[in-house]
Amino acid sequence: MNIVSNNQKPSNHFRLMSFDHLMRLYEKNYNLFSVILNLLSDSRMLSTITLNNNVMKYEPISITRYTHIFYFYHKYKSINFKNHIYMIKPHIIFTLYKDAKLLETKSLDQHRNFSSRIDDKIKTNLKTYFWLKDILYKSIKYQ
Repeated sequence: MNIVSNNQKPSNHFRLMSFDHLMRLYEKNYNLFSVILNLLSDSRMLSTITLNNNVMKYEPISITRYTHIFYFYHKYKSINFKNHIYMIKPHIIFTLYKDAKLLETKSLDQHRNFSSRIDDKIKTNLKTYFWLKDILYKSIKYQ
């Protein structure tokens, strides 16, 4: 049992828990996205894939030996107009670290400002985890 005296601040303990939780989210997101990467014919090119009736767009930004930086967003057809296709392009940037087997998700604001709070990173990556899990394993249409 870990007892904290009144003189000590428990915030360091919670920061460690938050960091551990964030790293686990990175690992789970990597494992989920590795399934999607296997579906791509070439991860260096702009691609469109269908996952459980959801048309998804993969747009690489930068690819190096150990990292992939890319956008991954939803593409859908208009109900009102037959020949119109729209894309929901979120302000989310994915960074896949091959050597560490981690997938980090950042908003554009988090990408621009290096000193973002860990709570915001957890929130963004947790939403990504549920979104990827729903796209891969549930037959939900986002239309």
